[in-house]
Order: sequence, then structure tokens, then C-alpha cells
Amino acid sequence: MIMDFLLIPAADAQKILLILARVAAIFFVAPIFDNRSLPNLFRIGFALILSVVLFPAVDAGEWEVRSPLPMVVYLVKEILVGMILGMAVDFIFGAVRLAGQIVGFQMGLGIVAIIDPFTSSQSSVITQFYDFMAILFFFSFDAHHMVIRAMAESFQFIPFGGLDFSGSLLSQIIHLSGQMFLLAMKIAVPVLAVSFFVDMGLALLARTVPQMNVFILGFPLKIGVGLLAIGLSATFFGILLRKVFFDSGGQIHGLLRAM
Repeated sequence: MIMDFLLIPAADAQKILLILARVAAIFFVAPIFDNRSLPNLFRIGFALILSVVLFPAVDAGEWEVRSPLPMVVYLVKEILVGMILGMAVDFIFGAVRLAGQIVGFQMGLGIVAIIDPFTSSQSSVITQFYDFMAILFFFSFDAHHMVIRAMAESFQFIPFGGLDFSGSLLSQIIHLSGQMFLLAMKIAVPVLAVSFFVDMGLALLARTVPQMNVFILGFPLKIGVGLLAIGLSATFFGILLRKVFFDSGGQIHGLLRAM
């Protein structure tokens, strides 16, 4: 059995290697799977299993690379395709983390930072909360199926070595990065609006009762009102992410066409 596996044709071995390069690059960049607490061996093993599953569905035609240098070029292009696809999905989680940083700073919790297990960097507690909520919505809305589907469809749009850095690809990436900042503001708007009215009220209170220390009063008040606004806007947060996850399928298709 082992000898039969080792005697696979060279073209099939190259095909599996190229599929693995693209899939592994997606897993090392895409959200959830880019968690640094996940062992690299687990991610590579999962990518290898998925590559074997995708192997029969990928039609590469009759071809075989007989020189090492062109094969290296093919591998680099496949890694770049996987990284771009993973980055397109990671823009959504980047927007969620940015919104958490904005909200945490507005509530006065910017100095309260803990180690984020996903990025191994310091982030506010509000960022952690938004990140975990986004992960729950990601799986509950079956967005991980969208990532796997886009992974399989990418081989139809972009054959092996077919990556082309055209102007349309760069414009698509710039558009996605702009959408990331817009999404972050949409997520943070409920808390920002409530914090604005609290600041206005404290300013009026400071003018009316100068003897009162509004800084001592405002710190716990902004935290309490901010947490209340986050809880009340959780439904809006889920509805917004559901729409963004479903719309991201069309954006990934546009990115694949641009490549």
C-alpha cells in the first residue's frame, strides 16, 4: 500500500504540492486558522487533508513541470494567491478588532490591555469581546463553508501559475481595505453615539455645578453606559456581520476575477 502511494505519477505529485501551497497559505492568513496558539503541524496536516480532498476536483489539464526553477515560481504564485484570499476574509476580523480598539479607547479602557491569544499581542478587553463574538458569528453563519468553497472555486478562476498582478487586483485590495475602516465605524457607532451624549451631559454638568469633579464621575459612568450600549447593540452587531459575511462571497469572486 505504501509503495503504491509512493509510485504516484510526477504530475499528480506536483499537482498535490501546488494545491497544498495555496491551501496552506490560506490557513496561515485566514481568520480563526491564523491563531498562533494552533500548532503549525495541525494547520499543515489539516491543509494536507483538504488538499487531498480537493485534488479530484482540480482540473489542471495534462501538464508536468520538468525543471526545478519553474516549479519554484509556480509554488510562490500559489502561496501568494492563498495569502490574498485569506487576507480578503481577514479584513472583516481586522475591522472588528479596530472597532474594539476605538470603543475601548472611547470608554476609557484603552489602558486595560491583556494578551490576545489569537495574535499574541496586547489588545483591550473590548477588542477581545468583539473578536470572540465575531468568531461565534463566523461559525454560526457557516462562513467557514464560504472560505472552503472559495478555496475550491479559486482553482477554476486561477489555474496553476495564473496569478497576474494587474491594476484591477490592486484596486480591489485597496477597496477591501477601505471597506474595513467603514465596517469598523459601523460597529463602533452605537457606543460612540452614546459616549458623545454622555460627554455632552458631563460638560453641561461641569458648567452648572463647577464644584463637582466630572472626571471622577465620568470614568465609571462612561464604562457603565458603554457596556450597556454594547449589550443593546449586540443584535445589530450580529445582523451586520451576517450581511458582511454573505457579501464577502461576491467580493472574493471579484478578487478572483481580478487575479
